[in-house]
Amino acid sequence: MKTHLLLIAFIMSISPAAFGQSFKFDEEHPFKLGDDQGKIEIGVDQTVLHEGEWCIVRLKFTNTNGSYPVYNWQFVRLLPLPGQLVIYDANKEYIGDLIAFEMGSRKSPGLNDWTYLYTGSSVGTAVGFRVGRVPSTKYMSEGSLPPGTYYLHLILHKAFISDEPYLTEDVVKEARQRFDRSELCRSNIIKVEIMNQ
Repeated sequence: MKTHLLLIAFIMSISPAAFGQSFKFDEEHPFKLGDDQGKIEIGVDQTVLHEGEWCIVRLKFTNTNGSYPVYNWQFVRLLPLPGQLVIYDANKEYIGDLIAFEMGSRKSPGLNDWTYLYTGSSVGTAVGFRVGRVPSTKYMSEGSLPPGTYYLHLILHKAFISDEPYLTEDVVKEARQRFDRSELCRSNIIKVEIMNQ
């Protein structure tokens, strides 16, 4: 039990810089790597959210130029996620990742977890979070995030795309070993109000 608690404390204390990621608030921006380009957009049905309810965020990634494979665009939680849904407070200070992995089963990514996209094509999915709760932060318990104004933002990791034109088992293995969590691109920003029940 003591080892388990120490592990949780260690994970919560890791600096974002350790993952090659800056969580500082920034505007939406697409990515451009060589000829490859793309952008991510998010949307919600309601911007007034009530503590304890589920909020569903729709994600859409569009290839605006090039041809490249993308990883885990469905945001399957059994796999390491290709990005994070971050929340900022009213002062635009980083709070945490609303879809961060906490515990449970995981599996290693394989060839079937990648999909090729061509110019103009897009993929989309939805992710959810419990309003008022932010995993792996001091707001871990439901309803501990104070009511107020917040900002939602999706940041995709560089691990989301491969610069290799053809995927093989070796390419996927290398991508898995170096899983690059540095920033690829950022979505639009959604301002929300969190209210008590």
